[in-house]
Amino acid sequence: MVTPEVNLSPAHYQAFGLEISSDLKLPELPLARSLDPSPELVSIRAANHQDWPPLQASPHSSATVQMAPGDWRLELEGVGWFRAFGGRQLSWQRWDDSVSDRDLRTFLVTSGLGALLIQRGALVLNGTTLVLDGKAVLLLGSPASGKSTLAWCLLQQGWQLLSSELSVVDSQGLVLPGLQQLKLWHDSVVALGLDWQQLPLVRRGLHRYALGQGDIAVIDQPIPLALIYGLGRMKSTNKKKEAEKPKEDSNANQEDEPRSPEQVLFKAWARKSERAALLTLRNQAYQPRFYRAMQQEASLFLQASHLLKRVAVHELRAPDGITAMRTALEAVDLFNPDALIEASEALAATEIEA
Repeated sequence: MVTPEVNLSPAHYQAFGLEISSDLKLPELPLARSLDPSPELVSIRAANHQDWPPLQASPHSSATVQMAPGDWRLELEGVGWFRAFGGRQLSWQRWDDSVSDRDLRTFLVTSGLGALLIQRGALVLNGTTLVLDGKAVLLLGSPASGKSTLAWCLLQQGWQLLSSELSVVDSQGLVLPGLQQLKLWHDSVVALGLDWQQLPLVRRGLHRYALGQGDIAVIDQPIPLALIYGLGRMKSTNKKKEAEKPKEDSNANQEDEPRSPEQVLFKAWARKSERAALLTLRNQAYQPRFYRAMQQEASLFLQASHLLKRVAVHELRAPDGITAMRTALEAVDLFNPDALIEASEALAATEIEA
């Protein structure tokens, strides 16, 4: 049986431009420096899901996620029930007493807050934002693209984490402080030389570990966004081995595999049109289905278009393998994508000549 950690007096946090009052401790979020009870105050509280009113669900709903304009509900067997509504309230209920606060937080600070931010009309992107010298770089990509591993390597070079998993960009092109932890799969943790036995699991039954504010450098103020990279992985030269590799090993060290020159360098490409960049932002919005179901897709496109007038989007391919990634980063300036593009084009020309 798990002992709940519900606070008798709420804890207060400042994340994604919101003041958040929560009856659960949320170590993933920056603590509030000052409490300002304003219209921006968001409340996270325990509730009884049986008291929630009936919902006329959108066709974009599923058996697990029920949605309508201004209302979002998630039911996860063995974990609990969650509801975000009105852009102001996030409610939760445990499945039973065996469910830990850690398991609840996993969904509260990602899916729950993501849905609530979408209800508020925010531009929420599926990416991790890091900061160096007062400038932010946003890494967009799928869970298997290597964002967290690349972020860890950048943190070792003096970068700071502004937000992971969810990145909110405001109308002025500022990325707002958000989730301040990295999640790494077991193989990546081992390859990075970290002691997995000393790290907390992200949630029960998942071989993924959380590195929080005590383990990594973070920054808790809005930072201007300088560049956006759509992150992907180099294609393996051994397709059979790639197909057989488990998904959770996507960031694992692969030092024993032979490597061609293109597999040990970062490669970048400029987006060829505004439409392609817009589609990238749309596809890498946090849960595009949430936007559609809660009738916020038009707002998503308008904000994405506005952002593209300020910030360029490039594609970036990172080498597989921790050692290859670390070595390649020593010669990379992510604030200078033109140099990366020139190097990529030169490499491609060399391959064609060969």
